[in-house]
This record gives sequence, C-alpha cells and structure tokens, in this order.
Amino acid sequence: MKSIKKLELRYSDTDQMGVIYHANYFSFFEQGRTQFLRDVGYEYYKFEENGIIYPVRDVSCTYLKSIRFGEDVFLETRIHKFTRVKTTYYHEIKNTDGEVKCKAYTSVVCVDKKTFLPVRMSDRLPEVYEAYVKVLNKAE
Repeated sequence: MKSIKKLELRYSDTDQMGVIYHANYFSFFEQGRTQFLRDVGYEYYKFEENGIIYPVRDVSCTYLKSIRFGEDVFLETRIHKFTRVKTTYYHEIKNTDGEVKCKAYTSVVCVDKKTFLPVRMSDRLPEVYEAYVKVLNKAE
C-alpha cells in the first residue's frame, strides 16, 4: 500500500532562494507517516491516549532535485520494513510530472509514553499491528 499526500508548500518553508529548506522535508515525512496511519484507519492521537508514542529513531534523505515554492508536489509513503517494535517507512516526493525530488527512509520505534521503553506493537496495539501485517501481505 502506498499513501499519497499533496503537500502544501508555504513561503515560510523556503530559504532565501525560494527553494524548500532541506530541514523542512523531515516535517513532510511526518505528515506522510500520519497520513499512512490515517489511510490504514487510525489516528496518531489515539495512540498517545493509550500511552504509546513513536519517536523517530533515524532518518536518511537523498535530495535529488530542488522543490521550489509554488510547485505542486506529492509525498508517497509506504512501509519498507516492519517488526513488532520498529517501523521503517520509505518516502518519495514527486511533482505533477512524476519527477522524483527526494527519496527518504524514516524509522520509528513503538515506546511507552511514560517510561520511553520499547514495547511491542503487537501487545499494546494488536489491531494496528494486524492492519500493518495485512498491508504488507497485500504488497507481496
């Protein structure tokens, strides 16, 4: 499954050259992860209500072409790797011509909100875990 989100580029996202500032891509990736969850049928805030958070463990991004203010771009997000504790997402930002602007991976870890200790998604959020397993099985 691939989640697609149209990104709203704000002038404040740009640098002095009218190009999207490189650090702002990380906010876009978070929007992609949130949209992916929503497309699977879950809202992130519900996890927090149940004492679960997903801090980012690592991020890597390859910038291929600049995104300029006013350009229409879409973020595609899908699961790259998935375990009971960690999920790695793959992201691509493309323009309306299908030109790939960047490729990235973000990994998040399922942790208890109070202790920050890792927890198994399959134990604390079994319905979400099963939904992700179904998504991955359909992709194969």
